[in-house]
Amino acid sequence: MYDIDYKAMGQRIRLRRKELDLTQEQLAEKAEISPSHIGEIERGTSICSLAVLVNIATVLDLNLDTLIKGISDENVDSAFSEILDTLPKDNKKLYIKLCENIADTLK
Repeated sequence: MYDIDYKAMGQRIRLRRKELDLTQEQLAEKAEISPSHIGEIERGTSICSLAVLVNIATVLDLNLDTLIKGISDENVDSAFSEILDTLPKDNKKLYIKLCENIADTLK
């Protein structure tokens, strides 16, 4: 059985929220919860419902697997795909080329 690391999940939420240049208040409003609850979730001090997680994931444009588990062997392909989907069309080829170059260096 998988144990959820709520502190790590909260850090992923905070990081993504900041990447999108959202305040806790803005995320809370869009996810239809209180700002104090967002703060508790980001600190890992509150266990939220599945419905709240779905709302947060939707606002942050993350799939639940990445939100809950982070990037793992099981979801690494979808993580790359999510990144690719957020890029402007002109930058997608550059992203792929950069990934190829990094992969070649790591081989």
